Amino acid sequence: MTRSMLALAIAFLLASSPVVLTAAEKGQEKVLLVHVTTLLDSDQDRTALVFRVVAAGLMKGRRVILLFDAQGVASLKIGRWFGGHSTPIDRVLISLQDRKDLAAMLGTAPEEIPDIYGSLLAFLKGRGAEVCASKRALEMAGLWPDRFDQIAEPAGEERMLKLLSRANAYLAY
Repeated sequence: MTRSMLALAIAFLLASSPVVLTAAEKGQEKVLLVHVTTLLDSDQDRTALVFRVVAAGLMKGRRVILLFDAQGVASLKIGRWFGGHSTPIDRVLISLQDRKDLAAMLGTAPEEIPDIYGSLLAFLKGRGAEVCASKRALEMAGLWPDRFDQIAEPAGEERMLKLLSRANAYLAY
C-alpha cells in the first residue's frame, strides 16, 4: 500500500468517524429550550412529558432551559393548599414507574427522585436546568411580583429573545 493510499484511507476513516467535529460544532453549546405555554397540572399528561424531556436533555449533556410563558405561568402560581403554599405542579404525584425512569435517565436511584413534580423542578434546577418565566405573562396572570414560585427567574422580552436565540433545539408544550 502506498503512502498516498494509506493517507487517503486514514482521512476517510477520520471523516466518517462520529467523534470528529467541525469547527462550528466544537464552539457551539447544545441548548434545549422547553417552552411551556399551557398549564401543567394533574389533569394534563404533558406534565410528565415535560419533565422527562428536561431530564433526557440533561442526561445528553445539553444545557436545558425551561421557559414558562403565556398560560404556562399558571403552573407556578402559589396558592394556599393543604395549609401551606403550593403550586399546581406541587400537587401532582410522580408515579413509581416514572420515578424509576427519571432515575435511570439521570443516573441516580429512584429514591433520590422527588415524589411530586414541584420538588422535581427544584431537583432538575439543581442538576443544571435553568428555570425562567415570562415577566409579562406573570403580570397578565396577576402573579407578579410575589404570587409565583420564585424558583423561576422572571425574564423580560429581551431576555426571552436571547434565550430563544441561544437554543439550537426547541420544544413547545
